[in-house]
Amino acid sequence: MLVLSVIIVTPAFAEKAPTVLLSIDGFSQEQFELLAPKHLSSLRNKGLSSNALLPVYPTKTFPNHISIVTGKYPLEHGIIHNRFYSRTRNNLYSMGKTKEDPSWLLAKPLWVLAEEQGVTAATYFWPTSDANLFNTRPTFYEIYDGSHSNRQRLMQVIDWLKLPKEKRPQFITSYFSVVDSANHEHGIDSSEAKAAVAEVDQLIGEFLDVLNENDIQINLVIVSDHGMAPIKNKLLQSKVLPRVLSKNSLVVNGQTQLYVYSNNKQVLAESAKRINEKGQGRYQAYLPDSYPEHWRFAPTTQAQADVLPNLIVNAAPGVIFIEKKYQTAATHGYDIADTAQMEAVFFASGPNVKPGKVEAFENIHVFNFIAELIGVKTPADKHVINEYIVD
Repeated sequence: MLVLSVIIVTPAFAEKAPTVLLSIDGFSQEQFELLAPKHLSSLRNKGLSSNALLPVYPTKTFPNHISIVTGKYPLEHGIIHNRFYSRTRNNLYSMGKTKEDPSWLLAKPLWVLAEEQGVTAATYFWPTSDANLFNTRPTFYEIYDGSHSNRQRLMQVIDWLKLPKEKRPQFITSYFSVVDSANHEHGIDSSEAKAAVAEVDQLIGEFLDVLNENDIQINLVIVSDHGMAPIKNKLLQSKVLPRVLSKNSLVVNGQTQLYVYSNNKQVLAESAKRINEKGQGRYQAYLPDSYPEHWRFAPTTQAQADVLPNLIVNAAPGVIFIEKKYQTAATHGYDIADTAQMEAVFFASGPNVKPGKVEAFENIHVFNFIAELIGVKTPADKHVINEYIVD
């Protein structure tokens, strides 16, 4: 564990109980409703919950986790997929690349804002949290290591919460990938996926028991980044893209999207037409002037335009683009407007959270909710669920 010293300043709001943000990667609202896991269901029934948490486009792991902690859409925070291209860098982004070059990220996450405002933060594997972002690190953080068990992660969270008040983090994040992995490998209805959900649910129950035994009060926020859909059709990228496009462009395969970068407007226009003529409901090609408004892919800065593709081939739910044959049962990344299976979960409970049920809302609004809970001022002006915060 790495520990950094910080300069303490007075927070802007009256201090509340510490807030712990946990993410269950790949856990869908559909899975929650079908399996009704004991401890998560109890949190839902006794605390604040939504009908669904709506992921941003594309419904991939890094874009959505970063939207949750920045309050920004992917083009605004810079991470527009798990993999994409930067023209000025002449370099591909892949997950974890911010450790090498923090400038990929354009927006400050909550732990950076917290530390800048004198609020102690701790992170355990939240995507990008082990990078030196904006020259600021959390006071406590862990370098990503997938061999760390989920139990180990939660036990460390408890140890942080047991620290003396003057050292204890006011904001803590952690992350579990076991449900996502089981869904991908075995399918959302598999015994392996059910066991993964049960494992995380049991660990959360044990976590809450330890907190109660030690008389530790927290505001607990549990989210997921996206849902999951079964794969029905695997299409070779070479069969989807015209040869002339492949020769005159750089293509980044994101499985549910093909991001195409090219300066040849004629080839792009002709290729989009040809792709759509043979799509037959399996996929659709979009040029920038036709990107759907809810994707929020209209750049307003040069840094945003730098990474935006010149053409996107978007897969229909159940379809993926592959470069070679491989086994996978389910995936995510699809447009939330095309399938409710991408819906994620949101539960919150604690002394400063008023119980209630709210309609589905976009995950960018979790940011302001947590910011107010931990006493951090933000530039964002949308407070969709902040009325459920109490002193």
